Amino acid sequence: MAKDKSAQAEKPKKRSRVKETFAELKKVTWPTFGKTMKQTGAVLVVTVFFLVILLVMDQLLGLAHRQLIKGLTPPAEETARLLQAVAVGFKNAANALFSGAPSLPLII
Repeated sequence: MAKDKSAQAEKPKKRSRVKETFAELKKVTWPTFGKTMKQTGAVLVVTVFFLVILLVMDQLLGLAHRQLIKGLTPPAEETARLLQAVAVGFKNAANALFSGAPSLPLII
């Protein structure tokens, strides 16, 4: 029986909440169609404005990034010389390391 009483007490609470909700919705002043369109237009204008700003910033940062990478990348001839110098350095280091001990020839 305790369940029946609690279930009966719940129903009026639910009904009163629903009634209160509809009562509050009746108090709301809804905007007119024209006002809604004006506000929607304002949101679209601000969105497009920030879209343009972000696109410009993205392009400028991309250009700066490309210029930075281009400036850090050595030309092909210089790259070949650097690789050759590194190879000679490794060969000399290996020869110095193994000069006293018998080893296989190191070809680099």
